[in-house]
Amino acid sequence: MPKLSEQLTVKERRFLSLVGMAGLVILGLLIITFVFWNRQLNSWKKEVLALQSQIDKLTAKNGEKLVELKSWQETKKDLDQIEKTLFYVGQPGMDLFRQDLSQLFQKTGLPLPAISYQYEEDQKKQFRRLSASFGLALPYPVLKKFLYELESWPRIWLLDQINFQKIDNLSGVVSLRLAVAGFYYEK
Repeated sequence: MPKLSEQLTVKERRFLSLVGMAGLVILGLLIITFVFWNRQLNSWKKEVLALQSQIDKLTAKNGEKLVELKSWQETKKDLDQIEKTLFYVGQPGMDLFRQDLSQLFQKTGLPLPAISYQYEEDQKKQFRRLSASFGLALPYPVLKKFLYELESWPRIWLLDQINFQKIDNLSGVVSLRLAVAGFYYEK
């Protein structure tokens, strides 16, 4: 039986050789292309992983910053609330300070004594001091109640000074001079 290559003409053999060579070249090109794209894809994969790592870090940092922002927003709300409720505002605040002091005396059942007021006018400070000084003569339990009411007042008040002038051991009456301060600000 004759071989297949013997049955083909020279022209057909050349054609098959060319087709085979072209096939080998195409196969070689496919292999080279496959290797190139494999390396390129691996390179892109590494870049994607690096970028994903950066995104994860930025996401974590963003989360921390959001928590910090919320904390600062809460702080701002607290400061606004403190400013509105614990401090006096401007000229009406000075009158309100006087009214609050009168209410304090009413709440503790004491008569309103002669009160000396001082107002700090330093324009450089954001919060300025309102001071009231007065003398009292009262029993010790009433003094305790007065001081408790003063310290638990809804606005910020400071007990600046207590000067004990006389303590009567027989009647239990304490004579003293107090200085109380509150704070106000100009809008």
